[in-house]
Amino acid sequence: MTTYITVGHRIGYLRRQKELSQGELAEKANLSREFICMVENNKTGLGVDSLISIANSLGVSADDILVDCLEHSASTADSELHRLLLDCTETEEYILTQTVKALKAILSSRGI
Repeated sequence: MTTYITVGHRIGYLRRQKELSQGELAEKANLSREFICMVENNKTGLGVDSLISIANSLGVSADDILVDCLEHSASTADSELHRLLLDCTETEEYILTQTVKALKAILSSRGI
């Protein structure tokens, strides 16, 4: 069950990053909106075909979706900051992202 929760959260996060509604993702992935909703809300898991279809529709690798479930991942998405963003509302995510971008610019300007 933990894997479903992690995968569902990651799919929802990536979908919001691409500014897609559940219906838009479902259409692109040739799945139902209800199925996408159930996956994101951890009511069901998904098979390999659905995972690949969702990954392709989001323009990410399956590894990016499964990164929290894999012991050996090559994805750069496995960071504390990235995991923190998975639990955020869209507003929280926007505020944190803008704050991190501003902080990064400050650090870069100071040669850090």
